[in-house]
Amino acid sequence: MNLKSFLVRFLIALIFGPLLLIAVYKGSWYLLALVIIIVMLSLYEFYKLAEKKQVKAQYIIGGAASLAIVLAIFFRQPELIIASILLLIIISFFQALYSHTGSPMLNVSVTVFGVFYFSFLTGSFLLLRDLSYSLGMDYNYAGGWFLLVFLTTWLGDTAAYVLGSYFGKHKLIKRISPNKSIEGAVAGFVFALIAAVICHFWFVRELRLIDSLVVGAIVGSFGQYGDLFESMLKRDVGVKDSSNLIPGHGGVMDRFDSLLVSTPIVYLYLKYIALG
Repeated sequence: MNLKSFLVRFLIALIFGPLLLIAVYKGSWYLLALVIIIVMLSLYEFYKLAEKKQVKAQYIIGGAASLAIVLAIFFRQPELIIASILLLIIISFFQALYSHTGSPMLNVSVTVFGVFYFSFLTGSFLLLRDLSYSLGMDYNYAGGWFLLVFLTTWLGDTAAYVLGSYFGKHKLIKRISPNKSIEGAVAGFVFALIAAVICHFWFVRELRLIDSLVVGAIVGSFGQYGDLFESMLKRDVGVKDSSNLIPGHGGVMDRFDSLLVSTPIVYLYLKYIALG
């Protein structure tokens, strides 16, 4: 393990972590602002990565559609989501028709996929944060549920990084992420469960213990797949980080990749199984 890199990661998390937790717990406009920042920066990083494969994504079209979808989710306007998708596809094809750079098929596909991936998956943050209110429960309950997801993700990621660095001997998926080990993945899963139990008895008592454990299991498994999904994309274009925006952490995609996959699944589990 690179001690200097770990210390930089820790200091950045110490500075910005509380701000993220406040936005998550408070919800409302605070979380909306955070989601918009994550979506826009992640989409930009994704489109920049695509340029390394000679793909010319449509930044303005993709950004406008992503913003419209996030706002539609926040204000609960499903018709606006449908309209945004339709306009995104049609305008992307018109732009590609009159463009003279790159492959029209790849340009349109990457533009549309980026919007879907980041606006909908990150938009699930808003859905999860409003879940208790939509079910007629105390609005702050879902703030605790989202904190549960955040804290289990952070503790699981840290455990996977630290323990995997010291004890990792068997590669997880070498062709995708040569530094990740099976030992690290197991450590991440186990510590996500431990964090879920701690959070349950600390501030998430309105959920059953089994539901908190399931959330921990989702974060500890699917969250790691979110990391692998992004690693696969970065490996394809030959880069280590999505950008160097956050010292010690890489880019915004690098920082939130686990949450993008685990949060929607947690939302679906809580809404349709645990609380349905």
